[in-house]
Amino acid sequence: KGATLAAAAAPPEGPEGATATPAPERPTASAPPPAAANNVIDSAAAAQQPSPALTEAATQDADPNSPKAIQTKSRAAQYMRELINRQVKNNKLSRAGSLADSTVLRRKGRLKEQDPFIEFIVSLFKTHETEEALAKAERWLADALAMPPNKRRFANIYFQVPKLGYFFHPLPLRQALAEYDEFSALTKRKYVKPNFAEVRHVVNIAQVHASAKEVKLVTFDADGTLYADGKHFEEDNQMIDKIIQLMEVGVHVAIVTAAGYPGDSKKFEGRLRGLLDSFKENELSPETRKRFSVMGGECNYLLEVNEKFELEFVDPALWRDQPRTKNLYWYAQGEAKTKVEAFLDRAEQFLKDEAEHLQLDYEVMRKEFAVGILPQSATVYENLEEISIGAMIELSDAEVPYCAFNGGNDVFVDVGNKNIGLQTLMNYLGFEGHQTLHVGDRFTSTGNDSRVRDACSILWVASPDETTFFMRLLYRDIVNARVL
Repeated sequence: KGATLAAAAAPPEGPEGATATPAPERPTASAPPPAAANNVIDSAAAAQQPSPALTEAATQDADPNSPKAIQTKSRAAQYMRELINRQVKNNKLSRAGSLADSTVLRRKGRLKEQDPFIEFIVSLFKTHETEEALAKAERWLADALAMPPNKRRFANIYFQVPKLGYFFHPLPLRQALAEYDEFSALTKRKYVKPNFAEVRHVVNIAQVHASAKEVKLVTFDADGTLYADGKHFEEDNQMIDKIIQLMEVGVHVAIVTAAGYPGDSKKFEGRLRGLLDSFKENELSPETRKRFSVMGGECNYLLEVNEKFELEFVDPALWRDQPRTKNLYWYAQGEAKTKVEAFLDRAEQFLKDEAEHLQLDYEVMRKEFAVGILPQSATVYENLEEISIGAMIELSDAEVPYCAFNGGNDVFVDVGNKNIGLQTLMNYLGFEGHQTLHVGDRFTSTGNDSRVRDACSILWVASPDETTFFMRLLYRDIVNARVL
């Protein structure tokens, strides 16, 4: 039962009979300009044609006679309809698809559905109509952001949601709901209130609109966000065009991943081969090429693309050992090596003991700054969750900064975390939290993306298809904002 939002890396075809079919993502040099535009913003964008990336947007979406333009009035509704169509086709469903039917959520039960803000909004539906609940959440969040940061904990919404976390922008939730409603008719439902997944989508759409005007850095988790868990970046991945588009309009893109291969850039390249090959095939200019980075091992290895379109390590003296970040990496200094080894020994022993207690068939992987267990047979997700939560508790008194997380198919304990990685990357590139947007699929208490909530704005996705959907919206918003 259940449908899936998580698609394979290859961009799927539209379902039979679908009126909304994904158009080619990147135009050729000979692609003609659109015959007409469907609104003032698209007209201006088409007229200026400032870059191939902007031309792509106009060519793909601006024709008012296209089935997509006729089908919907809103980009959000249009893209969401295509997302659902892919979901239905990929799973060969003979029933209507549901946004709550992601493979990830279906396989992992409700453990993935944990977010204080979204849960708060869902709880409001018990006593409020959908529009009223979103309007109240928008107003309370705006009231909190209008207060000095050191006093926001006294705002009404923080009394209602003590674990709310930090927000960098007011969220236009009512606008996002109106866009989402065009395809879902969410507000017209009388007996079935919006579920967690639907509210998550509305919040994400609002965050895209809020971030687009000033975003300078977009970072992504890898597994489960850019490609399926355990896979790599293939040449036909839908996100390749989106990443290049963002880079071409001046946005720096980075992948912040737990994967770490000390001293071996080729292994990093292996995971991103399709993306790097596309950089080379598209002959990205040096200026555009420099707008891509990889932060590996949560926060311990920084790589950039050289003139041969290969990844190479950046000297730690240039990014890690700077005055504002050096103290975050005290554990990487020579004299702290024994503390790191002792911590990893302790973590490894706990992981092994718990895995044996739960009767798992597993292997241990030990790296410079990480240790993990990899189940060798079918495993219950809740058992991995049990181990990761237990590791958090067991290691809570550790002196070394760490991240214990359930990777979906494994459990790892890493020295360092993505919060450190994001702070360091922003410092290295010269960006602030309000200019940064992190996209990930593990923002629960046992996910390694959760640590970035206080560093920058976030988008919580459940699959690579969702990532593509929100990046299409973000790119359109960026183009429109710059044209206006």
